[in-house]
Amino acid sequence: MNSQTSSLGLRVLIASLAPLFIATLFCGWYFRDTGNIEGPLPELPLSLFSSTFLLCFVSFFSQRAISSFSGRMVQLAFLAALLFLISQSFAWSKLLGATPAESAHPMYAFNFYLMTALHGAHVVGGLVYSLIAFSSRGLNDERYLQRLKNHATYWHFLGITWVGILLNLIAIRVPNPENNFIGVSVLVVTAALFVVVVYYQALIIRLLWLRNEKVAALSSLLLPVAFLHVWARGEELRTHKLAFRWAIILGCFLVGLMFSATIYFGQFVSKIASI
Repeated sequence: MNSQTSSLGLRVLIASLAPLFIATLFCGWYFRDTGNIEGPLPELPLSLFSSTFLLCFVSFFSQRAISSFSGRMVQLAFLAALLFLISQSFAWSKLLGATPAESAHPMYAFNFYLMTALHGAHVVGGLVYSLIAFSSRGLNDERYLQRLKNHATYWHFLGITWVGILLNLIAIRVPNPENNFIGVSVLVVTAALFVVVVYYQALIIRLLWLRNEKVAALSSLLLPVAFLHVWARGEELRTHKLAFRWAIILGCFLVGLMFSATIYFGQFVSKIASI
């Protein structure tokens, strides 16, 4: 498998996983709101927070592996990821003994385990790829370097995803988010992300127009079309880095949009029903 194919395969994998994680976050808020929670949800174990630092180390070591061309860094990333899974197991065991508010939706706890287990399963996949990357030292420099880059990209994705999950678990415990800083913050951040998304879209439209691809440029006024040009034609347009950044921003924007809809739509429906 050449480097371009493996890189494209990783981008397709990340693009397919992102909506899955976003959907589990959205379901958590849905279950929370439909439960009419009056009592407190269980306290989050401290190991959830400490494990976040372990994933930061995984990203750090995997990125250092690229610059130092070192298998030792891959080993350290593997070890930190393994410790992350062990830390997660302690969080699970503690939460199994906790009881959520009686009014909580019965699927709330299940969704928590679904989110963390789904992420944990992909961490296991990352461990396997760490072993593959480490065993690739005998390949030529170009292929080995590409595997190290793919290795780092995957761990960066899982790190960002985990931070999103953790922030969601913190925010979901706050009652009536539409009446406090969470609701306002979500709207402001979502609006800012929308501006960045449009900015990236304008960049690709300009790029296609300057390449005299007028039809492609005009069709890119549709956001999904513009994104597909950047993503699928990365080699030709040299938009790999732009595509990766845009994918992260777009994913965050979609999460913010779903949170905004979840937080305020129920309030809107309640007002309509009371008329």
